[in-house]
Amino acid sequence: MHDKNDSCIRLGDRHNYVAFFMTLNCNLRCPYCINLHDGGSRYDRTGRKHMEADEWINAANRLVLRDDLPLTLQGGEPTLHKFFFRIVNEVRQEIKMDLMTNMMFNVDAFIKNVPAWRFTREAPYASIRVSYHPGQNRIEDLIDKTFKLQAAGFRIGLYGIMHPDEEIRKHILETQEKCLKLGIDFRTKEFLGEWGGKMYGTFKYEGSVCGDEVKSCECRTTELLVDPAGYVYKCHSDLYEGREPFAHILDEDFTEDKIEEFRPCNVYGVCNPCDVKVKTNRFQIFGHTSVEIRNIKEVEKAKK
Repeated sequence: MHDKNDSCIRLGDRHNYVAFFMTLNCNLRCPYCINLHDGGSRYDRTGRKHMEADEWINAANRLVLRDDLPLTLQGGEPTLHKFFFRIVNEVRQEIKMDLMTNMMFNVDAFIKNVPAWRFTREAPYASIRVSYHPGQNRIEDLIDKTFKLQAAGFRIGLYGIMHPDEEIRKHILETQEKCLKLGIDFRTKEFLGEWGGKMYGTFKYEGSVCGDEVKSCECRTTELLVDPAGYVYKCHSDLYEGREPFAHILDEDFTEDKIEEFRPCNVYGVCNPCDVKVKTNRFQIFGHTSVEIRNIKEVEKAKK
């Protein structure tokens, strides 16, 4: 266990996202899960170490965040973490949180144990963002839970993936229409990755996702990404693979300056779509990409 560390991590204007991946466990099994991109085996890796409650709390308390930059709890399914309730209650009150969830949790227990103010802030989107997965979680259940959470003071947004499959896409759009008529915020997200031999997604760097060849490059992130064990990574691809963390969130010498460094990478071509897609930033302005990549070279040439 890492010792308590009181030194601050002050995120700057260039930093767009702070995420604690509290667990990579999930109670759904979606074949198109972005976390399993490129044939990954996240479920086989769920045995990796998890930080204890005190460590997560100490890590969160190190953060100095802007009003427009919350701490996002995600995974996997973050509410599966055995100390989820304790963590959201004991982190200092100034830390506003967002939650990425499939909302398979017990809503009554959530309302009883989670203060609404923790997930309340001014933003162009809901602080609790719920992913709807046809065939995995039922939209009727999500609608009922949404109304219940809203009545308790929480702001909820539902999201569906615009899957290439015509039937799934049609269902998502019909579900969106239904939810909007009920006054529920339901938004769609672009499908990312390969499906049926075709690549989907708007990516900034050519050949970065499912590329024909793996290349070397230098990469710098705009995000603070922390895995279940507390290790910090330069991208989602590294995090899901447990590959080359550059720090631990409780390291005494870890500061925001380390996020600013360009770091060498030898797996350009198997990037996670989340890192290289062109998307909206925290202000919902389109055109942002999570990483900046330079000096892309063929591996053979890079070794010379």
